Amino acid sequence: MSSLSIAEGIIARLAGPMSLRLVIQPLMASLLGIRDGIVDAKTGEPLFIVGLITGCEDRKAKLGSLFKSLSKAIIIAVVLEVIAQYLLFGQVHAIGVILYVFVFMIVPYSLARAAANLIVTKRK
Repeated sequence: MSSLSIAEGIIARLAGPMSLRLVIQPLMASLLGIRDGIVDAKTGEPLFIVGLITGCEDRKAKLGSLFKSLSKAIIIAVVLEVIAQYLLFGQVHAIGVILYVFVFMIVPYSLARAAANLIVTKRK
């Protein structure tokens, strides 16, 4: 896929059908991340992203908690992205679906979880 077609795909998603999901899904992921970040702070867990990158022994547990919290939201995001791709382009690209879920669900969740943990920890 060329960079021009990627740019066209992004523009089509912003202006195309179901574009409201580009706001709602990251917002939901962020709210779930805030909830889990507060729990992390109360239990004394390190920042989520730092623990994910540096904590080899509990990386699986951290990834497990991420997917446990986001499992239903990720399923909804995948279904909506598949529908949107089909409506916009007449076909579905698995890589596009994976990138969408990563950018619009996992990244906002991870950042919000770490930020909430940091804020709650600093307020103690």
